[in-house]
Amino acid sequence: MGALLTDMLERAQRSRRVVAIQTGGPMFLGYVLSHNPELLVLRTLTRQGLPTSVQTISMAAVTQVHFDDRYVRLIEFKEHNPEVVYALPAAPDGLADAYLTIPALLERARQARQLLQLETHSETSFYGYVARLTEEELLLEVYTQFGEADGHSVMDVDSIRSVMWSNEDTRTIELLLRQPGALSQPPAG
Repeated sequence: MGALLTDMLERAQRSRRVVAIQTGGPMFLGYVLSHNPELLVLRTLTRQGLPTSVQTISMAAVTQVHFDDRYVRLIEFKEHNPEVVYALPAAPDGLADAYLTIPALLERARQARQLLQLETHSETSFYGYVARLTEEELLLEVYTQFGEADGHSVMDVDSIRSVMWSNEDTRTIELLLRQPGALSQPPAG
């Protein structure tokens, strides 16, 4: 275990911040409870920011440690905002009473300015707002999972396989858009 790694683990432990630990196998997210040249003990989290276990990891298996990067801050953000991120999913009005199609849902989302997650038949996923809609095409105002504007995309309406009206990711992005700079600061509390 090198001095840089030791310093980073101590900093994360002192500040009670999440780290991402890369091993030869899976990546672990969590809080450093203790560490020594042989063993690291983490209170682990899921990618949703939910606690899972206390886990030991052999220091010999650790290949990388990430601290205070934007992915780790996103996990911390989710952990500190569970009432919004894991709220009951909202559904469009009249969902049960109407014969819905993908174009009809997209039009409702455009009218309501609802952030969507769209999955295409080519297994690409987009987050964004419907800016314009024709019978054949969709102009999407695209955002990253970190709530950053990512340009505009035009796609064929028939290429859309699934529309997620409200899920963990879209609620997180909406909250990030309401709190500019939230991922650039350490979490409060």
